[in-house]
Amino acid sequence: MGGATGLETGAVILPFVARPAHQLSLNVSERIQALRWADAARPYGVRELRIHEPEFGDDPTLGSFVLVYEGDDIWAAWGIAVRPGHFEVWRPGSGSTVGWFRTLGEAFGAIRDVACAAAG
Repeated sequence: MGGATGLETGAVILPFVARPAHQLSLNVSERIQALRWADAARPYGVRELRIHEPEFGDDPTLGSFVLVYEGDDIWAAWGIAVRPGHFEVWRPGSGSTVGWFRTLGEAFGAIRDVACAAAG
């Protein structure tokens, strides 16, 4: 009943070594929430959502950020940055900060509120 092991077959088994998460990274639940939000927002003009993670060698004070693209625009309409203890929503086109929010859901809610007020 015993199956072949790496030693029996001569195969090289590479161990999976998890990369330690950056302290300012989105967790799995937040990533899923972001993708679901983007899917729900497509009828309202959201074309794409991109999640950027810090890479080895990046400035350690910069964490993950989410960019939201609308219509045919080549520049992101919205950004959400992970900051210590909160999420910062900003407008990449102008660099203006919309606000700081306790949860990612609140940050996405702020985008909805500002977009609706502008369309209003």
